[in-house]
Amino acid sequence: MQKPGSDFASLKAPPLRILVTGFGRFPGVHDNPTALLIHALGNHRTRLARLGIALEGAVLPVEYAGVEQELETLNETFKPDAILHFGLAARRKFISIETRALNRLSLLHCDAAGARAPCRAIVPGAPLAARSTFPTCQIEAAMRRAGLKARLSANAGDYVCNETLYLSLARSPARMAGFIHVPRLARASRPKAASRSRRPDLASLTRAALIAILVTARKIRQDRAQARDATPAHQDFVKTPGKRPALDRVRSMA
Repeated sequence: MQKPGSDFASLKAPPLRILVTGFGRFPGVHDNPTALLIHALGNHRTRLARLGIALEGAVLPVEYAGVEQELETLNETFKPDAILHFGLAARRKFISIETRALNRLSLLHCDAAGARAPCRAIVPGAPLAARSTFPTCQIEAAMRRAGLKARLSANAGDYVCNETLYLSLARSPARMAGFIHVPRLARASRPKAASRSRRPDLASLTRAALIAILVTARKIRQDRAQARDATPAHQDFVKTPGKRPALDRVRSMA
């Protein structure tokens, strides 16, 4: 049961700052739907602000070196409470909520600048796997209730998408970070083919992103409320251990 006045406490709290990112073009993909998504989400900033969510958006470069620098800048600029990354998985026909990232890259695939990954490991010496820290199962369930084709995934690939998620989990101070892969958008010029393939349109993709934002914000608030309500009587005498990084909670698979 919620304590009396807890709703008012949440209203008085500063807004949650959530950073949502997409990607630009890369070899084989001229128009990335996640870049369109970031622009579409901009139309919902006012609505989200009324719900206590300050939305920030950015389109990341599909570059092994460039994405790391951009993430550092975004974290320093916005200091987000949560980061939600969106990327394209062109061969999939459903929304994939990634549950982990791996500390590895392919040395074969060129990025948008024509460069290959300089080494196999994203963060040399770090554990092989890092678990996503945003509420994957709750997001999947909410998307399914909304009629969207969504699944959990343990394969974020070995390209810049996987690199982005791993770097956010390893280095970002955000409370939660996660990645959602989306399929190619349905072609408006071929409605019958789009209906058979059941690919989402931009409106459905935007709805999925809003669901992920709202579910993540709710989970952060729930965690904060539980931390407030569960203050032990001996807190003045015992130092509460800090939250361990996501990387420390995952056993190395190497």
